[in-house]
Amino acid sequence: MPTTKRIGRLWASCLGALAVMAAAGHAWAEGRVLTTSDVVTIKVVGQPDLDTSTRVETDGTINFPYIGRIKAAGVTEDALARTIERRLAARQIVTEPHVLIEVTNFGTQVSVQGQVGTPGAYTIDRTTTLAQLLARAGGLKDSAGTVILRRRGPHGPELIRYNGKDLVSGKIDGDRIVMQNNDEVYVDLLPFYYVYGFVGHTGEFPLLRPITVQQAISIAGGLSPLGSDSRLWIKRKSADGQTMELPASLDDEVQPSDTIIVNERIF
Repeated sequence: MPTTKRIGRLWASCLGALAVMAAAGHAWAEGRVLTTSDVVTIKVVGQPDLDTSTRVETDGTINFPYIGRIKAAGVTEDALARTIERRLAARQIVTEPHVLIEVTNFGTQVSVQGQVGTPGAYTIDRTTTLAQLLARAGGLKDSAGTVILRRRGPHGPELIRYNGKDLVSGKIDGDRIVMQNNDEVYVDLLPFYYVYGFVGHTGEFPLLRPITVQQAISIAGGLSPLGSDSRLWIKRKSADGQTMELPASLDDEVQPSDTIIVNERIF
């Protein structure tokens, strides 16, 4: 009996997978979903005088001879072709029309800027996720920090932030974030801090998580034989952009762009 149940569950899983594949195949067969600014060429077989090249307007419609305006944005190429066929037949303009539609210029564009391999504007000719878009843009650089998505919302522009490292690791599933027309993606620079003075390795270090001055010095190779853990200073920019030099303790939290200065100990 348990074996029968397992076989039943296996068949159910297979049928479910086949249904998903069939639905995807059906959607692909109907062509791309049109969007505003797409340029489409419409041909009525045997009626060259009706051949039209038109752009999907901002209101989502196109204009076709003898029919007028038709909703195009949000429908597939095949669905639009069937709508035109029905209207041509209903108005007795063409008997049993056969309409072919081809997208000649894609209107969906997104931009990727910041810490990626190849920043720029990208045309999207099919459903594209954030993960796929970042891959097209050359992937995230090692210096990549927060990924910021800016898009039009119902009440104006919206900003959505994602941790870049979580996108790369898969902790955030970038394949579930579908791109929309005119989306703007900006990959911010990973925050850094600097350590100078009497430590093992001076220089610039990525601020990957909240850390203290003591931890920052440890990451920089620890104190050199001449370094003092009581003569510490931090150079930090204030809200008005002015640079302040403040005395620091080992327990102070490091902030982005801080410069930690480790002075020589007094003998």
